[in-house]
Amino acid sequence: MSATTFDTHAALRALTRAGVAAEHAEAITDTVRVAVSEGIAAKADIADIAALDAKIAALETRLTVRMVALGGAIVAVMAALKLFG
Repeated sequence: MSATTFDTHAALRALTRAGVAAEHAEAITDTVRVAVSEGIAAKADIADIAALDAKIAALETRLTVRMVALGGAIVAVMAALKLFG
């Protein structure tokens, strides 16, 4: 995922101005920074997921076609065995 910027200094100032203890403000700011920088999908990440979804859909289609063909072959073999066996 891509990194998103977060102004930790501004967040610290805002929290301490609001009366939050400095050590608590630092812990809150650090937690938010990690969440923002590592926990948010960017447009490129979403595009990658969409591309993977398309590939999975194509594989599902190919697998379905193969399974139907295999089923048809089994039915044909069974019919041949019944007819000629």
